Amino acid sequence: MSDDLNLWKSLGVLALLGVVIAIGKMLVSNEKFCWRLAVGRSIVSAGLAIAAGSILAFIPGVSMLAVVGLASASAVLGEQFLERLIQAKASGS
Repeated sequence: MSDDLNLWKSLGVLALLGVVIAIGKMLVSNEKFCWRLAVGRSIVSAGLAIAAGSILAFIPGVSMLAVVGLASASAVLGEQFLERLIQAKASGS
């Protein structure tokens, strides 16, 4: 039971980290703010940050600091990559 609680707490921290990164990126961008974009980017960044937690399945003893660092990088870089990929596919390039 304690392991399940620790897992959910870790996932919550990673999701919150992704949301904070997405909001921070929107605050420093020149794009016009809209709620749809803010919520969408928050969901994508949170998902990418949580996906970074999968490293624990491959390296069980890795420190939480390493997981948080990987989640941060994934939330920042992964969202930009996915956005460009979708734009390229939508424009037919």
